[in-house]
Amino acid sequence: MPDIATIATFLGSIKTATEIAKTIKGADASLEKAELKLKIAELMESLANVKIQAVEIQELIQEKDKEIKELKTLLETKTLYKTEDLPEECINILK
Repeated sequence: MPDIATIATFLGSIKTATEIAKTIKGADASLEKAELKLKIAELMESLANVKIQAVEIQELIQEKDKEIKELKTLLETKTLYKTEDLPEECINILK
């Protein structure tokens, strides 16, 4: 699961991409056309990477949510029964 530092880095990347976009938007005629195209290409690459990271983080969160739900269900099931009330095969499975 992504930790706080990973998410902070992700958000920092979004901020950087936004700042590049603002720089491009506010650029005056001093930026040459080739340099402007390069900056736009860098911005597009950065945003594509951010989008991929967002999808990966979303998938990891969904996986962890599913795992948490399964573990909660298992825990509830284990607490419903006293071990001595179960057949030995079930006890071995629950261990």
